[in-house]
Amino acid sequence: MLESSSLGIAAISIIPAFLAVLTSLVHKTMPKIPQAWIIVAFIGGLFIWLLTFMPAITQMGVITLAIPWVPELGLTLSLYLDGLSLLFGLMILGIGAMIVIYANYYFEDADDLGRFYGRLLAFMSAMLIVVLAGNVLTLFIGWELTSVISFLLISFNRESEDARKGALQALIVTGGGGLALMVGLVLLGTAAGSMEISQILANPSLHEHPWYAAFTILILIGCFTKSAQWPFYFWLPGAMSAPSPASAYLHSATMVKAGIYLLLRLYPVLGDTPLWHNALLSIGLVTMLLGAFLALRQRDLKAALAYSTISQLGILVALISLPDGEGITAALVGILAHGLYKAALFLTVGAVDHAAGTRDLSGLGGLARKMPGWAVVAVLAGLSMAGLPPLLGFVAKESLLDAMLESPLAIIVILITAALTIALALIVMWDVFGGQNLKPHHLHESPRGLLIGPAALAGGSLLGGLGLQALIVPLVRLGAPGEVHLSLFSGVNTPFLLSLVAIGGGVGVFVTRQTWRLWPVFTIPSGSEIYQRIVGLFERVGDLVLRTQGGKLRYYLIAILCSVILLQATAGLGHVIGLPLVWEFGGTIDLLRVLLLALALVMMLASIVFRSHLLAALCLGMAGYSVGGIFLIEPAPDVALVQFMVETLGTVLLIVMLARINADQRKQAMESLWKQSRFGLIRDVVISILIGVGVTLFALAALNSRPKPESIATWHLENAERLMGFTDVVGAIVTDFRGMDTIIEITVFSISALGVLTLLAKPAAAARWPRRVSTAFTGLRWNILQRGIEPDKTVAVGHVDINLDDHHLTDDLFVANFSTPLTRVIARILLPFAFLIALSQLLYGGDGPGDGFTAGVISGLGVALWFIVFGYHEAREMLGWLRARWLIGLGVGLVIANAAFPMLLGQPFLAHLNVDITLPANLHLSSTLVYETGIFLTVLGSVATVMEAIAYPKEVELL
Repeated sequence: MLESSSLGIAAISIIPAFLAVLTSLVHKTMPKIPQAWIIVAFIGGLFIWLLTFMPAITQMGVITLAIPWVPELGLTLSLYLDGLSLLFGLMILGIGAMIVIYANYYFEDADDLGRFYGRLLAFMSAMLIVVLAGNVLTLFIGWELTSVISFLLISFNRESEDARKGALQALIVTGGGGLALMVGLVLLGTAAGSMEISQILANPSLHEHPWYAAFTILILIGCFTKSAQWPFYFWLPGAMSAPSPASAYLHSATMVKAGIYLLLRLYPVLGDTPLWHNALLSIGLVTMLLGAFLALRQRDLKAALAYSTISQLGILVALISLPDGEGITAALVGILAHGLYKAALFLTVGAVDHAAGTRDLSGLGGLARKMPGWAVVAVLAGLSMAGLPPLLGFVAKESLLDAMLESPLAIIVILITAALTIALALIVMWDVFGGQNLKPHHLHESPRGLLIGPAALAGGSLLGGLGLQALIVPLVRLGAPGEVHLSLFSGVNTPFLLSLVAIGGGVGVFVTRQTWRLWPVFTIPSGSEIYQRIVGLFERVGDLVLRTQGGKLRYYLIAILCSVILLQATAGLGHVIGLPLVWEFGGTIDLLRVLLLALALVMMLASIVFRSHLLAALCLGMAGYSVGGIFLIEPAPDVALVQFMVETLGTVLLIVMLARINADQRKQAMESLWKQSRFGLIRDVVISILIGVGVTLFALAALNSRPKPESIATWHLENAERLMGFTDVVGAIVTDFRGMDTIIEITVFSISALGVLTLLAKPAAAARWPRRVSTAFTGLRWNILQRGIEPDKTVAVGHVDINLDDHHLTDDLFVANFSTPLTRVIARILLPFAFLIALSQLLYGGDGPGDGFTAGVISGLGVALWFIVFGYHEAREMLGWLRARWLIGLGVGLVIANAAFPMLLGQPFLAHLNVDITLPANLHLSSTLVYETGIFLTVLGSVATVMEAIAYPKEVELL
């Protein structure tokens, strides 16, 4: 029975979402009125269904349901229905049903009505998720859904710039608060040991947790932004650009009440502390007074009601601040009263705007004679807002004054706020429906059905007051922590006398309205203006960021180099201050290290000084070889081998690229480098010195802070052969201990190679040119360069005329320097020899220096040599069997399959597998060999792809 009840609660929260989907599908084919009443029937059924849970909650206190979703993250599809969530759920569904009826007659266009219904029902479902969620993370998901869907509701009139701005402002403010709330809820759940609300509420010691201040402040920020508390209140008046039915729903029962609900929900574990009391009371008092004052300054009716909503929300927050739950009962009564009268007033303003074409108070008046039904609704709702008997608003005001009696400052603020609120209520009733219309105009006739929803809500305010004990007290008793004593009239007591004072003050403010409206108001930057300035600041920062990402390498280098300097220098400096510098000379080995370092520095300096790009590239390679020599004598033969191979490959590719660049362009680049201003030269020197100092400090810090050899290094030495069967520890680390790193690295390597291919190669055009032309052209280019033939001539090659314009003579330029009979023979011998060496590296990498990466680079160097010696077309024809891109796909696929295969055997991803099979030549068969083979294929395919793309002849491109 309990399980079926829990599933029923889950259905209540998601049925409105299904209705939203169905409405969007059938709104064009179904008439408006039947569609609206069908939706109302469903929502009314959900209201009654939820109401049937009252006896169970009265008996058990709470109904819960938990379905594990992502238990590792603490996500559970759980429900938590108690008196508090029941009260909010009934208000969401009840007022929502009235909004649906109203919207049916408010929107004349069927498409607009269908669009509105879809968003309204989705929003209703999101709010039900918030109040019925039994997990704080699930609650947060519903919380953020309300922000997103409210953005769609506020921006419903998408042609209006004000609607778009108001919606974006609301989304940014509430979304930013949502981020703070998310962190706060995660910290709260972590501190409580569970993300389940039931377990959090059962933890009485959260007040004493070291994180209490942190998660409480973050949660309060989220609640204050959602419920429009100072200083975040400004988004709510901006949301008045939404259609009137949307404003009525957002301002009365849903959006702004979400923060109030969460404060009430977490009060048992976060309340009754100085932080909670002081924060909520001070913010609540400021918000209620500021909202009431600003409401009277508005000439737009919706804006006035929006600011009065802010004031009422401040009252609720102040009540929740009181210790021992003394203000909870008054807060619950206030929530019900405000939801009824404020929804009715917003809907009334929508009808007035629809009939008169304006919401400006200066153009309204005397509407009671032409809109008598609306006048009655406005009077009932206005009297409840003013807190006059026998309306429910009177009970709410009496409960508020009674709860705050022990705080003189709060009573003063409440009396002033109540007087201003009463004045506003009288203005809404008299200046709109009473008196004379100063600007008479023709009224647009409103449909009679438009009055149904507001009349029911205003009638609810009256029935709530008259039937207080039968209708309101049972609901409030379910959510209040103690005994509930409410009455429509408790006699002439202190709250009643204070209420009379507030009524007198409100009437006085109303009567003198023509006078104080002319008073100048001291203006300070409003919350909206501050928001606009902050947004403008972020936009300027964004523009600056976009300018730095405009495609200029100069800006990229500035960002990269500054980051390197700051990170390495600061991190390094913090670890070397006070570090004693001890110099020890260890004989010939240290002398060799010094010589290799000196050679590396000299070669680096030479690569900068030499104006020949070829010499600079060779010097750069020599510097890399010197560093490889240092690795070799450490000893780190694996690292040294990789260094040698990569430097060789890098130097070859760099020289080939230089050959592909026009000589004039290279000369121009060198001249611009050496002919820069003195400032530019000093700048480059300073940047180089700063980077050198930063890297030096970082290196010293790394050496000083690295763990003792007997820690992780010893563990790898002891376990590489025992666990993996490897004597080569580096190979075991690369393929097994840190295998996931290698998967990512080769994936990036292969993507980079394919990126180079995409940028440089155009193979479709290459097929148009016969190979003999390219080969003949290579020799011709060599002869031109040697004999000094004028580059503007046209000569014949075979049956093709070639223009010798120097801007087009880049086809296979590097071939001219290397394509001789001797080099061609050597190239033919070296390629299979390179593959043999690569094969030995691959098969025996576990017992000595070398692995799949070095095997791929070695074989790739052999392929690169063929492209250099034979030229693009001939090498491509001779290496037709080498499908570079297929090798990349095969290699990456093999690596991933090898990593995933152990999972089929019930072992972890990337687990090491040995195969006990005796193979000749002392070969060791294991999953590592498959892994290394995949790396080899990926690297070979990538190198071949890059080489093919670089060697591609420009002359045959399709221009």
